[in-house]
Amino acid sequence: MKGMKGVLLVNMGSPSSQNEMKHFLFHMFCDRAILPFPAVQRFSLAFLISRIRFKKSWKKYVLIGSSPLKESMRALEHALSVELGSGYTVASAYSYSSPTIRQAVEEFIKKDITSIKVIPMYPQSSFSTTGSVRDTLARIEKKHPTIRISVSEAFSGDKSFIAYWVSLIQDTIKKNGYDRPVLLFSAHAIPVYQVEKGDTYVDEIKASAFCIAKACGIPYEVSYQSKIGKVKWVGPDTKDCLKEMKNEGIDQIVVIPLSFINENLETLYDLDTEIIPYGKTSLGFTDICRVHIPSTHPLLIETFRKLVIES
Repeated sequence: MKGMKGVLLVNMGSPSSQNEMKHFLFHMFCDRAILPFPAVQRFSLAFLISRIRFKKSWKKYVLIGSSPLKESMRALEHALSVELGSGYTVASAYSYSSPTIRQAVEEFIKKDITSIKVIPMYPQSSFSTTGSVRDTLARIEKKHPTIRISVSEAFSGDKSFIAYWVSLIQDTIKKNGYDRPVLLFSAHAIPVYQVEKGDTYVDEIKASAFCIAKACGIPYEVSYQSKIGKVKWVGPDTKDCLKEMKNEGIDQIVVIPLSFINENLETLYDLDTEIIPYGKTSLGFTDICRVHIPSTHPLLIETFRKLVIES
């Protein structure tokens, strides 16, 4: 397969059993991009956290009927492979579950593919997501100096990607019959200390929300969800933002999971079983809904195609 180019789609991954949940958490908290501590301290904390949290975390997966993330990744992989055509081999890999990034790269090498384009499945880059992927790839390149790996930049400002969200939002508004909606962008939170160290994620989230809302011609707010631990996280929290919107008399809300391109625990559990019900039962919203993320979409595939071809 000499002359063939590799394309690797990378996400965090998801466990498929309670035992895998333990390993998933351990690998995640061993990542220095997640816990920026010395190695010995990080591994000790990862071991402790994974043993304490894995049963509780797995219960959430059981409640949502397991995460569809890997199924969605396979759909994206197939659709992009068809779009790119001959000359490219497309694969998926995960930071904290199997197949790992290292395993995927070694599979490419076995096929004599030494030119690899990596697309992290994070529209807005952060130290703890895209940064983690870059760190992993840098270590792999040291072991395999003959391969050429390039990592795509964040793609939240791409015209096709903006059009993708606009299309999903418009379809959701039409389906629910809203005539005066306000958009509530809900992104995964990150610790404040990352922003203080120069992480551009929050700025990219704000820019994404502005561009999408402007294209829709609809007022909007930006919020953050899925905080864990006791460190200070960026805000406002999505639930707090809903309170403010209720106080302002807003009565039609469309929630957009801006930082995700796959349905996952943070959308199906955090949004669908906690945040949206909170808006309905605790705050009294009758017209509140969420934009659901399709497994694949032509405009999203076009975004990825440009990342590969135009590079």
